[in-house]
Amino acid sequence: MSSAPNRAFRHTATVVALCIVTALCEVARESTEDIAIGQRQAETEKKKSRVNQARVKQIEQGVREKKEAFETVEPQLKDWFDIVFIHRYRDVDPLIRRDCMVALGDWIATMPDTFFDGQHLRYLGWVLSDTSSATRLEVLKQLHRLYKIQDMLGGLKTFTEKFRPRMVEIATTDAETNVRVAGIELLDLLRENGLLEADDVDAVGRLIFDADPKVRKAVAGFFAENVTDYYNSKVEDLGGQESLEESLPEVGEDDIEAHRLEWIKLKSLAELLQAYDTDDALPSQIERNRADGSLSLQLGIGDSRFTLAADVLFEKIDEIQDWQMLAGYLLFDHSSAVASRAADDPASQLKSETVLAEKEEAILIEVLHTSAKRTLTDNAEKISAPRSKLTKKQKDQIEEEQEETARNLVNLIPKLLKKFGDTPSTAAAVLRVEAVLSLPALANLRQDSATYGALLDDVRKQFMSHGSDEVLAPASDAILRAKSYGELDDLTEEKVAALWEDVINNLAELLNPETITVRGVASSEELNALSNNILRILRLSSVSNCIPSLEDSSVAAKNDASGVDYQGAIDYIIALPQRAVHSSGPSPDPDEAALEDEIAARAAEAALFYWRWKLKDVIATVTSSNSGIPMDELEALATRRDAYVANIESALESRKPGADVSVRLAGHVLDLYSSSMTLKDIRPKPGANDDYTVLAMDMTQELQKQIIAIFAAAEKHYAKLAGKKLEEAGVDEEDEDAMNEDPMSDPESDDEDEDDAAQTQTQASQQRKESKLLNTLLAEQRLCMLTGKIVHALLANALDFDAVRKRLERNKGKLGHNFKEVLAYLDIDGLKKKAKSKANGKAKKPAANGVGTKAKSGPKSNAIVAEDEMEDEIEDPEAEDEEALRRRGLVEDNEREPEPDAEEDGANAEQGEEESVMGD
Repeated sequence: MSSAPNRAFRHTATVVALCIVTALCEVARESTEDIAIGQRQAETEKKKSRVNQARVKQIEQGVREKKEAFETVEPQLKDWFDIVFIHRYRDVDPLIRRDCMVALGDWIATMPDTFFDGQHLRYLGWVLSDTSSATRLEVLKQLHRLYKIQDMLGGLKTFTEKFRPRMVEIATTDAETNVRVAGIELLDLLRENGLLEADDVDAVGRLIFDADPKVRKAVAGFFAENVTDYYNSKVEDLGGQESLEESLPEVGEDDIEAHRLEWIKLKSLAELLQAYDTDDALPSQIERNRADGSLSLQLGIGDSRFTLAADVLFEKIDEIQDWQMLAGYLLFDHSSAVASRAADDPASQLKSETVLAEKEEAILIEVLHTSAKRTLTDNAEKISAPRSKLTKKQKDQIEEEQEETARNLVNLIPKLLKKFGDTPSTAAAVLRVEAVLSLPALANLRQDSATYGALLDDVRKQFMSHGSDEVLAPASDAILRAKSYGELDDLTEEKVAALWEDVINNLAELLNPETITVRGVASSEELNALSNNILRILRLSSVSNCIPSLEDSSVAAKNDASGVDYQGAIDYIIALPQRAVHSSGPSPDPDEAALEDEIAARAAEAALFYWRWKLKDVIATVTSSNSGIPMDELEALATRRDAYVANIESALESRKPGADVSVRLAGHVLDLYSSSMTLKDIRPKPGANDDYTVLAMDMTQELQKQIIAIFAAAEKHYAKLAGKKLEEAGVDEEDEDAMNEDPMSDPESDDEDEDDAAQTQTQASQQRKESKLLNTLLAEQRLCMLTGKIVHALLANALDFDAVRKRLERNKGKLGHNFKEVLAYLDIDGLKKKAKSKANGKAKKPAANGVGTKAKSGPKSNAIVAEDEMEDEIEDPEAEDEEALRRRGLVEDNEREPEPDAEEDGANAEQGEEESVMGD
């Protein structure tokens, strides 16, 4: 029956047969043990001075009976194995295959004399490549069980040599997380017994940066042991632990900057993390899959990979838990150690060995961030635990420790910034450490105004010293957190106002009113300084009201040649997008041209933030006062809006639709129109006039055509890189103007792609492959981002809905699920139907296979978003039924089942047809 065509019969018969073999193994093991005991007893009895022959005969008779029983059982074991197991371990039913592996593990552990050899172990190795994840997992469990038996390690060496690559492959690239975790645990056991090669150790160690938190947690112990081994080797090279301890002076608890052996452990940790990190060259929004090396878009910027790695290592490496000792190591001045590297005494060698490189400093600052954060959060959890057994005195003591930790951290950050503030990577890492002060556990902690004021001064210094977003983004976050402390409002506003004054004065110094809009007249240094300063304005506008500073007339100027009056910094910024327009003079070199485009795009975004703050003020005024907005103020705002749109429109007209600056400018102008349309939906206070609605206007047809041309260029660029075929415009369509024309059909628009192809011809095949994948991901991100802004503008009624929607959906099903998901928000009928179902309280099915829709990004301004009710519907992805998911492309009609052979087998069995029950 174990070979019956019917799955149920075959499974039942196989399980019974396996149980019989397991029982026979128990009988054989007992017989073997009894034989050994009987032989020892007989030998002992024979060695006595007065031998009891009757006793000896009785024991020998028992031994003979046990041998006969064993001789009877042993061939049965072989027969059952050959008849049942040999055929069923590769059955088409994964449940049968899994049961076979469980049984084989039991047999090897129970009767090693019979089953513990290469002939039987090889079946476990072969099934490591099984198509069923449950079967692979079971094999790993059985192998883990065998490797834990010390007496079996010698016999497993040959098996390990043959199948170790497959075990490493499972741990690093398996599709199932639980299988990878089991593989990592097995390899950790192999590492303990010295059965892993150095390359295998490195391959598993790199998983500390894996995107899956379960994998990171599983590999933490493995990685921590690697760090310990590396540390031990360093200590031995320096003369041994005793020699080093004798050379070091006694260290007090408060002396955090004194040399100690723990610094070698931290140095070893930093070196290994740096050695395993290979993603420095990737853009910030791209993440590498540590399993197979593939690249993917990162949905949001969160903790760094070093912070995430340190989080899982926190409980595995004791040195990480002492954040003050770690801070002392970072603050220590290693210059004397560098000068005395030639010395041979242990103390000098220790100092030389603990000198940190710049990258290692940045890594350990990230580790410090995690250490301080975990220390504070763990203590907070002890206090707030619902079933905490702590006494009131103990809780008060922990609260005091919390406050002391926070105060020490506030005092520490300025010291770290003083030492590491000159380098962007380390300065950014220190500013992220400052984010620990915003933890909920410290919400009620009072900040000392003098200390925190000094900290804000240091943040301000970093903000003005660096021009990269790597530093400006965390610095802006630090300013935003400072504004959340109610008792420090006045102090924070004073510091922010001083910062605004600095950036506005810098802007005025960098710009010449006569050449503000002229491209190619500034040097590279001037362009770089201007671009960085606009980025500062952009970041500062995102966390504080920019209106007073940008409208300050103290920096007003006039262009005598054109007669244009610049009444404030905002007028400079509104004019700067014209830098994207090619001038009639000599063209700047590629680097300078890129800087000019960057200035134009950043200025357009900075002006957009100004517009959003103005909208916020307008909405607040008309909803709280019946006096309305003065007409002169509305006219001034409308004039600036028109100038902003006109400058962007002229830039778009002069540039190819496929240029990156065109996509960015188009996105900003779309955001302007979307935000403005919210004015039509607010409810003013009774008696207030509606003059403010002049600020909300529909986009002109000419600008809409430019937007669609840019969309078509982005669409074709992504399709070309991804190898997708686009739908051609129908010949019989009435609208055959620019709304449907493909601007990338111009041969000139492909020059950039041809240049890229020529450039990569000399590179290695793998580099070309990764470069193409990276460009494809970035092109998809650019397309989806632009499409999302167009969809937002459509839902705000700022565009011609029918015509633009028709063009957007032409290739809806050809550009991947991400693009299709963005366009799904245009399915108004589906959204209304879903909202109605939700209102009626009908239960919805979960998304198939756990696939859910992506959460829509929040609005990028403080203005009220149009169609609030509709957004609430969009932001509830879990209520969709399977048909809605299928329509939006998140479920495929021909979705592959986990075990297709098994399903087909079951279907044929029901029909009474003969089937093959043998696997490959």
